[in-house]
Amino acid sequence: MPDHPPQVRRQSPWTDHAAAIFSHLDSLCRAHSPVGCEREIDTVILDAIGPAATRIWQDGASNVIAHFAGRRNDAPLHLTAHKDELGLIVKRVEPDGRLRVQALGGLYPFKWGEGLVDVLADDGGTVAGVLSFGSLHVSEESPIEKVKAGREAMIWRNAWVDCKRSRTDLASLGVHAGSKVVPARARKVPVVLGDYVCGHALDDKGGVAILIEVAARLAHEPPPQDTYLIISSMEEIGSGSAIYATRTVPGDRLIAVEIVPAMPEYDIVNDDRPVIVYADSSNVYDEAVANRAATLAHGLGIDVQRGVLASYGSDASMSKRAGAAPSIGLFGFPTENTHGYEIAHLGGIANCLEVVAAYAYDA
Repeated sequence: MPDHPPQVRRQSPWTDHAAAIFSHLDSLCRAHSPVGCEREIDTVILDAIGPAATRIWQDGASNVIAHFAGRRNDAPLHLTAHKDELGLIVKRVEPDGRLRVQALGGLYPFKWGEGLVDVLADDGGTVAGVLSFGSLHVSEESPIEKVKAGREAMIWRNAWVDCKRSRTDLASLGVHAGSKVVPARARKVPVVLGDYVCGHALDDKGGVAILIEVAARLAHEPPPQDTYLIISSMEEIGSGSAIYATRTVPGDRLIAVEIVPAMPEYDIVNDDRPVIVYADSSNVYDEAVANRAATLAHGLGIDVQRGVLASYGSDASMSKRAGAAPSIGLFGFPTENTHGYEIAHLGGIANCLEVVAAYAYDA
C-alpha cells in the first residue's frame, strides 16, 4: 500500500522555502568545513541563526548550539545536523613539496577525481593545489599502471596534492602535516539542474540549511517545548561531538536531519518525498517518533518514503548507542551520489523542512 492517499498534492520544488534553502546552501557549501577545521562555516551559521535564538553558543566540542525557549521545558527537543564535510588531511610533506594525504571520513579518490583543491593554512587562508593521481603514459614502474590495467583500485596512498611550492614555502604559509584539504571553492558552488540541486557536501549542509529555516520559525512562534538546535562537529568520523552535546544539554528526544541515499536496494527514489528512517547500521530509531512524523507529514499533504539503511549512521543513532539520547529519529531528504558530487531534489529538501517544523511544534 502507498503511504499516501491518491489526492496528496506535491509541492513545486521552487516554493519560497526551497528558494530560501538554496540561498542558505549557496553560503554553506562555499564555506570550507573539513572535519576538525570548521571555522569558516561556524561564522556563517552563527550569523544566520544567532539573531533568532534565545541564546546561541559554541561548546567545547565545537558544536554550535542554539536554544529556543518553549512554552514548557519538561521534555526538551534536540534537532541536529552536522556542519563538517569530508576532506583530506596532510600526512606528510615530501622533500619536493608534494603533500601526501589520507581521508577524513568515508571518502574515496574516485569521488573527487583529479582537480583543484584548497589546502587550509594556519592563518585561515588557503593555498591552491591539484589533487593528482599521475600520468597514464607509464609502465609497470609506476603504481598507476596497475590502476589503468584494472588490477588495483586507486587509493589515497598513491595520490598526492601538488601546490607547486617547496616544502620551505609551504611551511612558511602554514601548511604542514595535519593541514586539511577540501575541493577548491570554485568547485563547491551548488548548481541547479531542473528540480535538483547538485554539489559537494550537501551531506549535511542541506540539513543545516533546513535548521536555519526552522530557527526562523521558532523565533516567530515559541515551540511547545524548549528546543535546542545542535549544529554538530566532526560527525563524519564518528559523531563524538554530538554525543558530548546531548550529554550536556537537557533533552528528551534527538532528531537528526540528514541526507538519505536514494538507491534501489532501499526502495528510495530521489524525488520530492522526504524520508523517515527506521534503522541504520548503528541503531534502530524509535518507531513512535517515525510513525508520528509520517502522520504529521500526511496531515500536511506530504507523502513520505520510509527507509532501513546499511553502511550508514547519524548523530542520533550513534548518540543513542553511546547512551546519550533516550529517544531518537531521523528525518531526511533523498540524495544521489552520497559522499561525492551529490544530487538532491529541491522539493525533497523543502518537504523535509515541513516535516521537521511540524514535529517541532507537535506536543
